[in-house]
Amino acid sequence: MIGQRGRRWARIALAAVTGGALALGAAAPAAAEAPATGVAKAVPGSSVKLLLDGKAKRTSALAIEIEGKRVTAYCIDYHTSVAIDGTYQEGTWDASQVKNLAKVQWVLTHGHPNADSAALLAAAGATMPDGTNEQESVNLLYFGTQTAVWHFSDGIKLGDWVAGRDLLSKSKYDVIKKVHDYLVANATDQPEPRAELSIDPTTATATVGEKAGPFTVKGPAGDITLAVTGGTAVDAEGAPVSTTSNGGQFWLTAEGAGEVSVTASAADSVSFGRVFLYTGKKAAQKLILGGSTGATVTAKAAATFAEAPSPQPSPEPEPTTPQPSPSTPADSPSPSPSTPEESPASPAPSTSPASNDGGLPLTGAPIVTAIAAGLVLLIAGAVTVLVLRRRRVHFTA
Repeated sequence: MIGQRGRRWARIALAAVTGGALALGAAAPAAAEAPATGVAKAVPGSSVKLLLDGKAKRTSALAIEIEGKRVTAYCIDYHTSVAIDGTYQEGTWDASQVKNLAKVQWVLTHGHPNADSAALLAAAGATMPDGTNEQESVNLLYFGTQTAVWHFSDGIKLGDWVAGRDLLSKSKYDVIKKVHDYLVANATDQPEPRAELSIDPTTATATVGEKAGPFTVKGPAGDITLAVTGGTAVDAEGAPVSTTSNGGQFWLTAEGAGEVSVTASAADSVSFGRVFLYTGKKAAQKLILGGSTGATVTAKAAATFAEAPSPQPSPEPEPTTPQPSPSTPADSPSPSPSTPEESPASPAPSTSPASNDGGLPLTGAPIVTAIAAGLVLLIAGAVTVLVLRRRRVHFTA
């Protein structure tokens, strides 16, 4: 039987284990939000016949119903049938294994329904035919966008209108073709949108008068709003900005020392450019959202600004005292250091003759000449002495 002291220690151990488990649970990251799911739908009254890869094909517009809301969708898998009323789940570009989705993202951004209809028509150089109602206009812009998507995802070519193929009327077909051509010709790579929103880095430092950053935003497609407290969000050139987009950058500035905070928000977490894949066992067409839905997502960041250091006054230059010239004036009473009589060192030999008037000894060639002359005189004297002695001897004899 466990005694009173044993029971006490057991209670202490149980409390410690429970507390540790709670602490670990609090420290664990929050579970990621489950991927969105939806049901594929065909849009009634949207069927058209187009010339695709040289063949007249009838096709209809698509949508995905997500939590009761129908969102425009596009096919990114031309050669596979769509699972109408089938369940689709949000996926990633990599999981879809569809090529050129970075360019498809540009097409979706500048095509229907994300671009203003009038602006899209003007950019494409197209005009809606007289008598075209609103639903027909939407349909023409949709298929101008869809055929541009197929160009990148499947390499499908939209042909020119030809008579006798039971195609859409030429005036309406031309709108589709011009929108298609504009989107294909101008597409550039864009980043994959995300369901969550983030700012990197979350903190930065700078001095007043400088820019803190850059901060890079990643999240859903479309406009991302920036709400700043204590300062201003600016672009690379220093111009104020209030919105950015997925993959965009901004900087923070302040007029005084302190903290500047920013909150980024995106209205739709499930945005255009998100891929939806069929959840059934059989292969079915892959879809990509053309519109956006979902909850608003936010992200925060901040920058700390310090006062710029005060400029230090430049030290005044000290007055300089004129230094005497190293050469001695001619009328100076002190002897020149170059005078031979005052210098203990022997003067350097010169290669030029000098006269005795200068007070300098003869050196070099003059000395050799003097020695030669002396030798000649000695020899002449010796010869003279010998001659005189011989004569003296001769007369004595």
